[in-house]
Amino acid sequence: MAALSDLSERFTCSICLDVFTDPITTSCGHNFCMACIRSHRDRSPCSMCPLCGKALDSKQDFTINRTIRDTAEDIKRKRIQENPEVSCDSCPKKKMRVAVKSCLHCGTSFCETHLEPHVTAEKLMKHKLINPVKNLDEYICKNHERPLVLYCRDDQTAICQFCSESDHKNHNTVHLEEESLKLLMNKKIQDKSRKMKEIKHSTRFNKQAKEKEIEENIKFFKEIFERSNAELLELMEEKHKETERRGEELIRELDKEINELKRRQTELEQLSNPMDFTQIINLLRNPIYTKRSNNISIDAHEHGRILRNTISWLQGVLDEKMRETVGRELRSVQRYAVDVTLDPDTAYPELMLSDDGKEVWNTGESQKIPDTPKRFNHCSCVLGKEGFSSQKFYYEVHVSRKTEWDLGVAKESIDRKGEIGLHPENGYWTVWLRNREEYAANDCSPVPLTLKEKPVKVGVFVDFEEGLVSFYDVEARYHIYSFTGQSFPEKLYPYFSPGEYEEGQNSQPLIITPVDSIE
Repeated sequence: MAALSDLSERFTCSICLDVFTDPITTSCGHNFCMACIRSHRDRSPCSMCPLCGKALDSKQDFTINRTIRDTAEDIKRKRIQENPEVSCDSCPKKKMRVAVKSCLHCGTSFCETHLEPHVTAEKLMKHKLINPVKNLDEYICKNHERPLVLYCRDDQTAICQFCSESDHKNHNTVHLEEESLKLLMNKKIQDKSRKMKEIKHSTRFNKQAKEKEIEENIKFFKEIFERSNAELLELMEEKHKETERRGEELIRELDKEINELKRRQTELEQLSNPMDFTQIINLLRNPIYTKRSNNISIDAHEHGRILRNTISWLQGVLDEKMRETVGRELRSVQRYAVDVTLDPDTAYPELMLSDDGKEVWNTGESQKIPDTPKRFNHCSCVLGKEGFSSQKFYYEVHVSRKTEWDLGVAKESIDRKGEIGLHPENGYWTVWLRNREEYAANDCSPVPLTLKEKPVKVGVFVDFEEGLVSFYDVEARYHIYSFTGQSFPEKLYPYFSPGEYEEGQNSQPLIITPVDSIE
């Protein structure tokens, strides 16, 4: 998971330079606070996007991007957790409220009620207000007890107005906000440059890895072809020699038979006429043919058998190569493993969850629990607690000894009441098992799957940028199915269904397992 500072930067409005409030997405694909971009657009009839310079659509009705809004609100909540609330210095201790601003001139923090004079009184309106902070002393000049509102570039330090007229006179000074903004922009530029270098390095590395993989694959298939071709030729040559040997042997035997027949023919010619019947019987008593002479054809099916055996061997080699390839692919996606826990508030009433939220099974008996909007009320399924957006994520589930199950991901906005149509148009990307051995991918039209063996552990991988949802048989290192070219406009949640109870035949749980990288 990215650090809070990294997330804050990614979800910062480039106009107000703060985390998004009611974020919208413009027609050119950039994100801003709704109030910020409306104010920017309304100032000019031909306003441009502050980031790319493309003309903004004056008629566009901005709609809040819920996915970005939820993430921005999470960031703000985490900020509050990491930075405890500042209390109002003017409130009684028993009724102390949270401060909304700190005044550098007064050296005091105010709640919304006690801040009102600074908003209405003309003299107080000139005071410098900042977001509430506990360490106000760090914002006050220790020499003159005045707000640090300037920045001395020569000495690289924050100073007050009196400092600029005394110790820092004739120094290069600017307003602190201006310098902070410049430093922020410089930091952004440096960060972008660093990321660009990382991408270039990664691109070069990927190019080298790709070239090496292509080279290895060419070498592999060349070796396979040469080996299979050589073995096939060797087998055919051996068979050909065997056929020649058998043919020569048959010819020798036939030659002997012909000579024997000629000898007997001579004897017959030498007999006196009329021929004695007993003599004829003696000559013909022993037939002159061998077992081999009745079958002198060559077995044509032998060539087919040789070719079949060679192709079978080649299939075995390719299967092993596929395992190696999928193994590398799995190692790559396992880097994006996330900790998934089941959400009891979404679980169908017949489902039971383990205390750690890692197992789910169907009990066959409905529990008396409230039918909340989040809960599935008709289908035996449950979602993960945490949703994911704009990132890659991966998790694994143990599915052994079950007669049916569903696995995959679902959109946050799915309909959870009544019958469910498990396909992408309804916001579900899943595969399932039915009747112990019938596997299918629930695409727009169901896709029957023929698996080499029953999976014990299934891996699920999602790539938002690529629009990809892939399923793997982890132990067999086998790719089961992939949904490609998809669009995910909102958060996705891990989706699980242990199936129906089936009179105890399908009572085994689905188990979310820790991801151990394969060797």
